[in-house]
Amino acid sequence: MAERPTETGLSLPARLEARARTRFARWDADVWRDLCAGPARRLERGLVSARLEAEAAEAVLTSYLSLACEGVGLGYIYPEGTAGDSFVARAWRELLPEALPRLRPDRMSQILADCWNLGENLERSPTWVRRIFLRALGPTVEGRLDDLQGLVTQVSRAALGEPEKKLGPVSRRHWIHLAEDDPHFLPGKVQFLAPTVVAVHDRHRREPGSAATPTVGVWLADPPVPLGSLGSLEPPAEGAVHLELLEELARADPSAAEVREMAVNEWRAAVTLELSQFLVALQPA
Repeated sequence: MAERPTETGLSLPARLEARARTRFARWDADVWRDLCAGPARRLERGLVSARLEAEAAEAVLTSYLSLACEGVGLGYIYPEGTAGDSFVARAWRELLPEALPRLRPDRMSQILADCWNLGENLERSPTWVRRIFLRALGPTVEGRLDDLQGLVTQVSRAALGEPEKKLGPVSRRHWIHLAEDDPHFLPGKVQFLAPTVVAVHDRHRREPGSAATPTVGVWLADPPVPLGSLGSLEPPAEGAVHLELLEELARADPSAAEVREMAVNEWRAAVTLELSQFLVALQPA
């Protein structure tokens, strides 16, 4: 794995690590070494199996390791098994070692750059955007990295765009349990962050010295996808109540009659209840 000594007497991974130790205050040597011993080795074996010329394979491995080094230093790649929302961590650990050897040699460097740029953009995005993107990618995304821009467009449209069908007087209901990660969470106000994404605020807890409250996110896809904690956000002002939807909800499901808060837009509605840790999501029938 690009380990033969250079004129400095150090292998490429060792040289990269030596530089990184002087650049990054929170350099994690264990993460780096695990990455070199695991995913980078798999990539090297894959390039050999693909019969890539030695010079070209070394160039790909150098680019892969150089960007991986930045990812570890910046905290984008963290200890394996740690909960996180990093596309860079997933790409460098899982996707790229499998996908790169299957690509045309002239596309490999570009895919590495595209994955890095996407990862950096996601790192600057809100938590809920990163989580939706990772969930929407699915388990077989490595086969589509050669059309990463098309994949990004598809996921962005599904996750952030306006649905084609609008909410009508008759709707379908989904009950989403919000206390799986936080058993003390009591749903209160709801706000839309995107046409199909809501943040649900805890009705009692507050950040000290602030109006911000803990929140749980839900992507109101079909079926809805819980997004876990989104941190503390300022609660919204009082929203409009859609009486027709609430009346239809109460008729269709008497257990949803004691409504506490409601948020509604053209495509979705979300309701919290007085005596429940569930969110009731309404979608077009």
